[in-house]
Amino acid sequence: MKLPPPPLPEAERGTSLWADAARRLARNRLALASLAVLAFLVVVAILTPWIAPYGYEEQNLALGATPPSWAHPFGTDIFGRDLLTRVMWGGRVSLAVGFLATAVALTIGVLYGTVAGFFGGRVDAVMMRLVDILYALPFMIFIILLTVVFGRSMLLLFLAIGAVEWLTMARIVRAQVLALRRREFVEAAVALGLTRWQIIRRHLIPNTLGPVIVYATLTIPSVMLLEAFLSFLGLGVQPPRSSWGLLINHGVETMEEYPWLLIFPGLTLTVTLFALNFLGDGLRDALDPRSAKD
Repeated sequence: MKLPPPPLPEAERGTSLWADAARRLARNRLALASLAVLAFLVVVAILTPWIAPYGYEEQNLALGATPPSWAHPFGTDIFGRDLLTRVMWGGRVSLAVGFLATAVALTIGVLYGTVAGFFGGRVDAVMMRLVDILYALPFMIFIILLTVVFGRSMLLLFLAIGAVEWLTMARIVRAQVLALRRREFVEAAVALGLTRWQIIRRHLIPNTLGPVIVYATLTIPSVMLLEAFLSFLGLGVQPPRSSWGLLINHGVETMEEYPWLLIFPGLTLTVTLFALNFLGDGLRDALDPRSAKD
């Protein structure tokens, strides 16, 4: 009686790029800690209207500027307003500017860079020379002119910052598309009769998401710093709204008498920027297959 043949060893299951990236990211404790910090800040910003200890415009002129205490952990400003409450409300504005302006920049940059890289030739040459010209313009003056001519509104702030932050993303995506458009899967899509826009939408843009995600995490702190600088100059968010940049501006004016008015908004902004940069570094390493050790 013949014995049955031994079972064949199971083939190893393949893993996708995203699964490998998630596994490598899970081993990066600094990136995970940064992600947790950012998630906490975003949740606090969303829930601020319900969890803020005091009303946003609630004043106590008799109290005035007082140092941190149990009743006011971040102290109060010169009008007796709770600084913790104002930092929480300012986070809503600063984070919204960072994420929404980055979304505008990525939308423009990804589409522009993909089209330039895929069509190539004269189309690519003309589009990238336009990018070179825009790079030569003083963008800070451009944003200041927009805010002066069209007024100071939150929507304009999102659009203005996003409209000047897309150039580097366009170059990054173009370089990726130039490398991808001669790959076998693109040639197969052409042979199957897909239109150019179908190839761009289904094959090229999804394959550029790795660098796009990494650059997005590095663009958000840049945008937040730009908003803080504009608010510091008085050209960004205007009272009664507040942002971390505006609070820092007010804190600088009274830093000698009331240093907590500068320390706490500045510390909050610094922690957020560090967390975004550490997360960006972690995502860059996780999405780079060459960083895999196993």
